[in-house]
Amino acid sequence: MSEDDVAAWLHERVSATLAESSDMGAMEKALNQASLESCRKALERLVQEKADQYSMVCPHCDGKLNMESYDRARKVKTSFDIIRFTRDYGFCPSCAAYVYPADIKLGLQTRAPASPRVQEICALTTLRAPAGQAQDDVLRLTGIRLDASSIHREAIRQGERALVLRDADEKLTQNSTGIQKLAGHAVVPKAPFTMIIEIDAWNIRERDNWGRTKALLKAGKDIGRWHWVYTGTIFRLDQRGTTVSGRPVIAERGYIATRKGLDSFQRQLYAEALQRGLLQAELVLIIADGAIWIWNIANDRFKDAMQRVDLHHVQEHLWNLAHEVYGSGKAEAREWVRPLLSWLERRKEGALDVINSLEDLKVTLKNLTKEQVTAIDREIGYFKEHKNRMDYKTGKALGQPVGSGAIESTCSQYQRRFKLTGQFWSLEGDEAFLALSTLHRNGRWKQLFSYDAT
Repeated sequence: MSEDDVAAWLHERVSATLAESSDMGAMEKALNQASLESCRKALERLVQEKADQYSMVCPHCDGKLNMESYDRARKVKTSFDIIRFTRDYGFCPSCAAYVYPADIKLGLQTRAPASPRVQEICALTTLRAPAGQAQDDVLRLTGIRLDASSIHREAIRQGERALVLRDADEKLTQNSTGIQKLAGHAVVPKAPFTMIIEIDAWNIRERDNWGRTKALLKAGKDIGRWHWVYTGTIFRLDQRGTTVSGRPVIAERGYIATRKGLDSFQRQLYAEALQRGLLQAELVLIIADGAIWIWNIANDRFKDAMQRVDLHHVQEHLWNLAHEVYGSGKAEAREWVRPLLSWLERRKEGALDVINSLEDLKVTLKNLTKEQVTAIDREIGYFKEHKNRMDYKTGKALGQPVGSGAIESTCSQYQRRFKLTGQFWSLEGDEAFLALSTLHRNGRWKQLFSYDAT
C-alpha cells in the first residue's frame, strides 16, 4: 500500500466522523485517534522482530549468557497505547546478573512499564510542573492517558538515571585521567577566551519527620525545613551579548545545582568547568557575593582564577551603612555614599579610597553610637577582606561582568520549579529532580534518550 493509499484510507475514515463545524484542531485529533491502533500494531510487530534478533550476549560485558528462559512476556505503555512482546532471558556469569538483552537494546529499564518516548514525556512535563498538573496536559497534547502517579514515578526514575550520570562525572574529578576525560568533552574557540564562573545558593523547602512537627517544636527542636541548594553557572565571555532592545543575554552556559553539600558541589562545579573549557581558558574569573564558602572553593579548585565580589552587593553594604549612620532616606546619606560608589567603579584602587573614607568617618563624625561605630568597623573589615576583588574599573574596560546577574538568573530559573506555593520536597526527591533539570539545561538530554539525539 502506497502513502497515497494510506492517506486516502485515513481521509475516508476520518471525514465520515467529523462534524460540519470541526476546525483544524478537531481534524488533527481525529486523525491521530484513527491511526492510533494501526500504529500500535505496527510498533508491536517492529518491537517483536527486533527482540527476536538479539542473541544471548550480555550487553554489559559481551559475554555469553546462560539461557534461563525463552519467550518471557512483557507489556509496555507506549505513545500508541500498550504493546506486548516476548524475549529471552539469561544469566551472565561474569557480571553475576540476570539479563534481558532485548530490553536493554530497546531502551527499556528493569520493571519500568513505559517506553523511552513515554519516559521522556513524563520527565519533561514534570520538569515544568508537578505531575498532578501534568496529567491532563499530557492527554491533551499527546493523546497518551497517564495518571499522575505514573508520570511522577517515571520522572523520578529518569532523575535517578541523571544522578548516576552526574555522580560518574563527579567521580572523574578525583584523578588526573578522569580530569583529562572531562576536559576532552570541551568544545572551545581557537582564539584565547575568558571563562566566567558565578556561584550562589538558594533555599529549598523539605519536609522530614512527617507527623512529628508539633512534638519537635514543643521540645524546642529545629525542624530545619529550609536547606541550601548550592548553584553555579559557567560561560565564556564571548558568549555574552545583547538583544536588539539592549537586554543582556548569554548564548550558552553550564549549570550546577545540588543539595548534597559543599564538597559535592565543588566537584560538580569543577566537572562542569572542565567540560566547558577550563583547561583551555586564558583567564578564569569567579564572581560572587562575599560568602566565605565561595572563596574557599575558588582557592581550592580554581587557584589561578581572578576573583571579583559582585558590585551590587558591595553597593548594598555602603547604602546600608549610610542609612545606619545618617538615617534611612536622608539627603546626607545620599550625599555621603555617592562619591564612594563612583570611586569603586572609576578608580583602580577605589576600594582603598573607600576604606580611608570609612576610617575618616569615625574621626569626623561626633556623637556616634556604639552600634554605629560597630557598623563602620564591620564595613572596614569587609572592604579590607575583599579589596583585591574590587577592581571594577579594569573589569569594565575588558568587557567583563562586574555583577553576578547571571547566577541570580540561574537561581531564579531553578526556583520557578522548585519553590512553588505550598510545595515540599524530600532530599531524595529534590536531588533527583535537580540532577534531571541540570542535565536538560546543560544540553545533555541525549545521554538519557539517545533515540532522538537532536
